[in-house]
Amino acid sequence: MAERRLFSRIDFNHEAWLTGADGHQYRTRVRDLSLHGVLAEVADDWPGQNGDEFELQLSLDGHGQLIVMQGRQRHLDQGCIGLECRQLDIDSAAHLRRLVELNLADEALLQRQLAQLLDEASR
Repeated sequence: MAERRLFSRIDFNHEAWLTGADGHQYRTRVRDLSLHGVLAEVADDWPGQNGDEFELQLSLDGHGQLIVMQGRQRHLDQGCIGLECRQLDIDSAAHLRRLVELNLADEALLQRQLAQLLDEASR
């Protein structure tokens, strides 16, 4: 069965940090990202469960440009978690939008995905 995704994934291989509700931090590696969330590599002894809330901090340049995403673990598969984006601050949303825009090279597709994201957020 073919996957049907509303949001295009962008390959992205970069270190990040996940912070759990208890304040514990976990080093991770983001494998791909979209306007809807990230796929992040985690350690074999990953304690997270589907439904757990995490904050992702992804440094883009080492000089203060961050994507900070509040998310919920949706799945754990082959050492990676799917983190569904629940909230972004305005700066993080702008950085994420720009990353997706640069990698999609299709303004119409980006606009459709942004409209879908806003529609989901308003529900």
